[in-house]
Amino acid sequence: MARMSAWNVLCAAVSKDDRRIAAGTVMGEVFVWNAETHDQVFKHGEDLLEEVQGVDFSPNATRLVSASDDGTASVWDITTGLRVLQLHHDGSVTAAKYSPQGDQIATATPNSVRVYNSNDGHLLIDVKVNVIPLLSKGLFWFNNHLVVVSNDEIKQIDADTGSVVSEWPVPNTDGDSCTALPKHGKFIAHSTSCTVTLWDTSTSTRLSLIQHPQHIQSIAVSPDDHFLAIGGYHGKIIIESLPRINASTCEQGKQDKESSTSGGHDNDIHDSIVHVLQERHAKLSSLLRTADSILLSPLHPGTFPESDFQIDGAGLDLWKDDQLTNAEASLTAAIATSGSTGYDILTSRALVRARLREWDTALVDAEKAIEGHPTIIGYIAKSIALVGKGEKGEGYRICDIAFARSRSSHVTFLLIKAIIVFMAGERRDAISRIDDLIATVTSNSIYYVAYMYLLLGNSQMERGEYKCAIESFELARAQARHYVNQLLLMITSIFGWQFDNIDITIRRRLCDALYAAGRTKDAVECFHQLTSELGRETDLHGHLEWALDFRQRSCEKLARLGDTAMDTRQYELAITQYTTALSLDPFTPQGILLKRSKAFLETGLWKQAVDDANEVIKHDSSSPWSYEMKHKALHKAGQYDGAVEAFETMLSKMAQSPDPEVQQCGDQYISPSTTQATIRRIVQRTTRHAPRVLINTSTGRLRNKAEQVSAFESLPIFNELVSSMTKRIDYVRIKREVRQYFRYVMLSHKWEDNEPLFQQVIRIAVYNLDKSPTHDKLQTFCKIVRDGGFEWAWSDTCCIDKSNHFVLQEALVAMFKWYQGSALVIIFLRGVRSSSQLGALVRSIWNTRAWTLQEYIAAKVIHFYTEEWTPYLNLELSNHKESQQVISEMEEATGVSAEQLMALRPGLMSIREKLRLASTRRTTLIEDAAYSLLGIFSVTGLSAIYGEGEASVGRLLANVLTCSGDVSILAWAGESGSFNSCLPAHITVFSGPATSHLPSPIPDAEMARITASHTGSSSFDLDVALTLYDRLNELSAPWFAASRMKLPCIAFKLPALSPYRTRTGRLYRTDTAAFGTVEITTREDLSRMKSLYLIHPWLDALLEHEDIHSGAFVADDAPPPSPNTEISDEEFDDDDSLPLPEPELPLHHAPEHVAPMDEETRARRFVARLRQPFGALLLMPVASSRRGTDYKRVAADGVIKVQFQGNLSLADILDNVRTLDVL
Repeated sequence: MARMSAWNVLCAAVSKDDRRIAAGTVMGEVFVWNAETHDQVFKHGEDLLEEVQGVDFSPNATRLVSASDDGTASVWDITTGLRVLQLHHDGSVTAAKYSPQGDQIATATPNSVRVYNSNDGHLLIDVKVNVIPLLSKGLFWFNNHLVVVSNDEIKQIDADTGSVVSEWPVPNTDGDSCTALPKHGKFIAHSTSCTVTLWDTSTSTRLSLIQHPQHIQSIAVSPDDHFLAIGGYHGKIIIESLPRINASTCEQGKQDKESSTSGGHDNDIHDSIVHVLQERHAKLSSLLRTADSILLSPLHPGTFPESDFQIDGAGLDLWKDDQLTNAEASLTAAIATSGSTGYDILTSRALVRARLREWDTALVDAEKAIEGHPTIIGYIAKSIALVGKGEKGEGYRICDIAFARSRSSHVTFLLIKAIIVFMAGERRDAISRIDDLIATVTSNSIYYVAYMYLLLGNSQMERGEYKCAIESFELARAQARHYVNQLLLMITSIFGWQFDNIDITIRRRLCDALYAAGRTKDAVECFHQLTSELGRETDLHGHLEWALDFRQRSCEKLARLGDTAMDTRQYELAITQYTTALSLDPFTPQGILLKRSKAFLETGLWKQAVDDANEVIKHDSSSPWSYEMKHKALHKAGQYDGAVEAFETMLSKMAQSPDPEVQQCGDQYISPSTTQATIRRIVQRTTRHAPRVLINTSTGRLRNKAEQVSAFESLPIFNELVSSMTKRIDYVRIKREVRQYFRYVMLSHKWEDNEPLFQQVIRIAVYNLDKSPTHDKLQTFCKIVRDGGFEWAWSDTCCIDKSNHFVLQEALVAMFKWYQGSALVIIFLRGVRSSSQLGALVRSIWNTRAWTLQEYIAAKVIHFYTEEWTPYLNLELSNHKESQQVISEMEEATGVSAEQLMALRPGLMSIREKLRLASTRRTTLIEDAAYSLLGIFSVTGLSAIYGEGEASVGRLLANVLTCSGDVSILAWAGESGSFNSCLPAHITVFSGPATSHLPSPIPDAEMARITASHTGSSSFDLDVALTLYDRLNELSAPWFAASRMKLPCIAFKLPALSPYRTRTGRLYRTDTAAFGTVEITTREDLSRMKSLYLIHPWLDALLEHEDIHSGAFVADDAPPPSPNTEISDEEFDDDDSLPLPEPELPLHHAPEHVAPMDEETRARRFVARLRQPFGALLLMPVASSRRGTDYKRVAADGVIKVQFQGNLSLADILDNVRTLDVL
């Protein structure tokens, strides 16, 4: 079985009947294969460079549409291989898709979507919309809607009206996404990175998410819409069942709903204050660490000056290590041994059990203690237990009873009650109580203020009032003291709060508050001040864990803030965030350093970016990512050699990595050597149709192609291109830069004496030539080219080594293409002064030379300069060829309209008109009259032989006649050439029109009258007429073998001629049966010739073949822009592999096309044209050593105008149809 093979495929498609497969390539090729046999059934685009970015079959698989980055979409007939439509756009076409019915074609460029009629190419709608500019990923049909995907949104567009039906945003991927659409169109699958999202097309809502372990490169829906295939970058493909996805989506939605209804309860108000703070700490990292994890000081009876708050110390030593469970066991054992005197121990156990949230047993212990020995602390324990159980009213009542029994300071007791109220969940009431306490504190009780503000700040933190909390902590910090208050220690024991080192605690809470308020940078500054002081403490264990946690949290948050700033392009803010994060001395700073390096990169701080990358390398020299960032920074800094070295090191580190995923990451990159090879290949393709030798305008030295390439590779732009292409070769940019550099400017002028030749300039710079008019001309030309921003210039005087026959031959044939491929042609008008007026161009000697004709026709952009090197007529246009003054002068000089001149293309079309234009031009050498036309006619097989004289004209015309079959080349009067008697000695004979020899066209009305006159005529023999027609139609076109011509014609022998003398020459007259009286004017002595023949060679005119040789201009398709023409990115046309159109060669046999009509009508029209007057050629037989007869044309001084006589039968004409050998 055959193998389907194509290089660098960018896109592919399968026909709807699964019988054909199509592919498009980077090189502009389009293939179609038989899916079963793998045989190639269609190919287009041999050796091109325009990328094909999308292909699609018509529903019946008979046609294929291809999207190209040259701005066109082409429709191909797969059976015939012909292009049936070409749809032109303003920019690169990234997608082309047939509608489901096949009657429309949708195309996409990065900035628009169009819909065309697929039969005639008529534009139906043009919608301005952004589309993902990559390989058909952004355009899909769904019924009569178009689905259009951009970088950040999806739109549905009505294909009939162009209106937007719906749209919804998607995550921005900068074009790095894939999209697929099932046939039913109920959802769209869209990928971002490693995730595929299913979107409901009717509601624009998200249906489901599918994860892939690799970066997603493609997604596709199966033909039955049952499966979704997802392909990852490293080749992993997963297939998901779409029914299962839909089912799981519904189930997930149900679960989400149940979750939303069952959750949402407020925090249990029965939880203790310690539990609340622990929860909030875990969630918000903003509240004070609870006392459950902090060292407690022992409490003993008699510690407090207020006797109401005496607590038994049995088992409380265990609180030092926060062993509440062990403390409970110790107290239980103490109660068992104390008997009826253990009420204080019961009170203590009630408090411990409250700390353990064992509310029921705590209440039992408190009540027993109060029953046996009522104490203030016992009532407090009972109040706490009741509140913990949710019995807030009863708890407050018990607390009030304790207050009534208290002899202590009301501030102390109210503080305790405020804490109990706070613990009950009535935070606002608790805060109000604290505010009242703060307002009543005296200077003697100032040490309570810091605690109260701390508690207030904690409450505000709990409510999310971070700004208020910061103010409270600032006030607490201002009032804090560096000693321990026994009341605070008691509160710590009862409620689990920690007040040791309250100043540090307040500052920690301030750090947390600033962090929670989003003032992370201020929080870090506060943290640095705190840790600086902690570092001087003898014991850090109590704060070290918090410090490590805060450092990690802050570092991560600052990194996230930096990432957010990067995403929003606030690069300076990102640098600040990353720098602050690094000040926390993270354990692994590499990631943040890389991010800051990227931020430096975006702000243009190349050195800092490189420094960060080098710092990462110090931490981990095996990591490839630091080298990646170093490459980017060095590239931005313009240090391309170092950038390439860093990039190569990165690839080496990836290849050496023990991690398979890192190794696979290397597969996505392109090595610098690959990029270099691609650039060199594009350079070769771009310059292959350029002149062999050019002048470097900077140095003035001649440089061959190898030296030109070497000069390019020594420029920073070459290394910049190599360094910039890391993951995908940017062919468009490479071509643009290559074409920009290798643009060249041609000089068109009249040769003069003492022109600088190749052998002279090859040894010396142009700018160092001795002073002379011709040297000044060349030097000034090069300076103008250099000042215009062009690197290369060409002049025929010094850029062709005429001593090398091969080089000279190449130049003669290729010169037309060279001028056509130039970026600019500068025409130097010797003899035209700066002060010259309109008309000087017509009279200039430049406009009389043969070579300058093809130079003007071929050039796309022209600047005319006077001999003082000022613009002709002071024209300021960028292209003087578009100047109305120049156009009118060139029309006057050539006798041809500007439109006709613009229509001339190299090749074998409009042959007679090209010869007429050339006939008015002069050359110094006879041979140049022919050689100057080689490029215009695209003649490649004709060698230049200087010294052959006028035979060069014959060889050229023989070649053109053989290739084209255009017998109008024989329509001339004058002197025969030595090459062949039917060809002239000089081009000048073509100055007149060919129509004087050819039968005149018959107007339609006249033709209708003539053919009608034959109707019913008994003298008209239809069968003979058709036989004669077929006989002439079967003859081959005229052609040459060496200097011998095979000439099909109708030939009649002349009777004896009677000579007459005239002032201009001899006149011969004779009466013939075929033509009647014939008069011939010639300088030849016909009386010595034994036999003569008059022939009718204009058979195409008789047969009404397509009039491709009439001598009129043929308007071909507009030529593609030159590789050296300035082209914008939006209109970039990848034509470097085919810079010039190939000549259209007519077939070597007679054309078969005949206007569709019935046989009788065709016969009558044929006879009518046969009876028209025509210019006959006069031939005489000559002796031949071979079998048969040879003939030579006898040159006449004028047209031998004859006409077949009306009584001459068609049978007689049929008998005289011949193919003659003419020498």
